[in-house]
Amino acid sequence: MLKIGDKIKSLRKSQDITQEKLAAYLNISYQAISKWENGTALPDITLVPQIANFFGVSTDELLCMNEVEETEELIEYEKIYRENNRLGKMLDNIILSREVLTKYPRNYQWMLNLSYPLIQYNDTKEHNKYSSEHGFVEEAISICERILEDCTIDSIRHSAIQILCYSYSDVGKEDLALKLAYEMPDMYLSKEHLLSHIYKGEKQIEQCQTVLLSMIDASSGLICMLASNGLMGKELTILQKIELVETANNLYKLILSEDEDSLFYNCRLCRNYSLLAELWCKNGNTEKAMENLLLAEKTATYYDACDSLTEQKYKSLLANRCTFNPKTVGRNWEGTETGTLLNTLQRKVFDPIRETDTFKQLTIRLNNHL
Repeated sequence: MLKIGDKIKSLRKSQDITQEKLAAYLNISYQAISKWENGTALPDITLVPQIANFFGVSTDELLCMNEVEETEELIEYEKIYRENNRLGKMLDNIILSREVLTKYPRNYQWMLNLSYPLIQYNDTKEHNKYSSEHGFVEEAISICERILEDCTIDSIRHSAIQILCYSYSDVGKEDLALKLAYEMPDMYLSKEHLLSHIYKGEKQIEQCQTVLLSMIDASSGLICMLASNGLMGKELTILQKIELVETANNLYKLILSEDEDSLFYNCRLCRNYSLLAELWCKNGNTEKAMENLLLAEKTATYYDACDSLTEQKYKSLLANRCTFNPKTVGRNWEGTETGTLLNTLQRKVFDPIRETDTFKQLTIRLNNHL
């Protein structure tokens, strides 16, 4: 009972509730609540269930009877969640998060933990159909709207806004997405950018390199986005699209010149090489198409091999303070990069080279990786 005043204060502030509002609910004076929170008095035992109900917690939690057990249990849940995320088990994490939230219904971090796989379960046509039938995107929107209503922790609110900006656009609510996006800080006010100016010495070098890698990844992604038919692609020739995708790849090679395998970025390179192969096929240059498919195979193999690695340090001059830990990287599909490439080879665009020996041998090698 000695900690109940601190617990009430913590719950009240986390839910943005005034002493006056709580007092009105309990039909007592706000000065009484002030005394509880200052530790000069304790609430009447008959009020404990009412206070717990008001905050949506159990009486044990209000009385701090099970904080240690809860913390340990949540840590174990987080471990399972991270491993599922690493393996791309989105549906497993949806089920797990719902289970956790039945025990801890107002845990905002786990509300986010549920929202992310809900919007990421879209890597195949089957998953998209399942997501649509079960209202995954709408559920994520509802959860994140509730977070914005009740949560006062900026980092969690910002993550909820990110999810809403993506999801609102999917359900035809671009106006709401725009409103939220315009309320967010400019990229130069981000934590990562500010830390690169605050840190000194080695820590500053590492932070600058980390930001550089992130910006290169974002820039390359944007270039490929612009080359898509949904954006600039409809006004570009095939050769212009090829030029843009090759520029995106060259950005990675420029920064990661001494890291041939490029570690995490191989998944990006593999997708880009696959796209280049398709474009060269459409352009009638089957030799270039095959050349890029072999590069896609190489990068896919490198990426899949990451699972067996421990934390790795980059060797390139502009990244040599940065490390990559395969165990912390998540994905939204359960397959391998080689498996994804194998599926890509089924597309009709590759029919002109399907019967060549090189293509057949590539297919056999990729099947052997499964």
